[in-house]
Amino acid sequence: MYDFISGKICDKKTTKVVIENNGIGYAIIIPISTFDSIGAVGENCKLFLYYHVRENEIAFFGFHTIEEREIFKLLIKISGIGPKIAISILSGISVKNLFLAVTNQDIELLSTVPGIGKKSSQRIIVELKDKIDLLAHGELSTYSITKAEKQMISDAENALISLGYNRISVKKEIIKLMSEEKLLSSEKIVKKVINKLYQR
Repeated sequence: MYDFISGKICDKKTTKVVIENNGIGYAIIIPISTFDSIGAVGENCKLFLYYHVRENEIAFFGFHTIEEREIFKLLIKISGIGPKIAISILSGISVKNLFLAVTNQDIELLSTVPGIGKKSSQRIIVELKDKIDLLAHGELSTYSITKAEKQMISDAENALISLGYNRISVKKEIIKLMSEEKLLSSEKIVKKVINKLYQR
């Protein structure tokens, strides 16, 4: 029914924004990733919308990209994952990192997102695995991961763990690195992660 909205930002909070369009102010719930991507109060922006209607609840959810909205729609179809938890997931992990976590069946990483325990993480991975594989060949292809990249990540992770580094810390740093830059070998990943962890 509603696809997107364009207008002036009248108010902006971490998980909520008010957009004025044709004299009407629309209160829209957003993930932190969208908050970081849109402009300041007084500037214009465009958000892709999801119109949520339940018996006692009507709400707009807005996203900076179509990709975020598509993942949100997949998440709320999972048993036990409502819109608020889906927004929390997208606030706690980027779309690309979510793809990597599901592809690698990384329950520990997903469990670090507020409101998501190990059982919910397992359910998310099971429910999204096939859907993400399909999306990776469609409009979300920029977030797909190749077999070579998956092997490279696995090799780097195993090498770092064998050196005594904490598994969860290693996973987090590797996924963060992969989302920020293109790394061509497991050796480079290992060196960069060690540098990052050493600085702490």
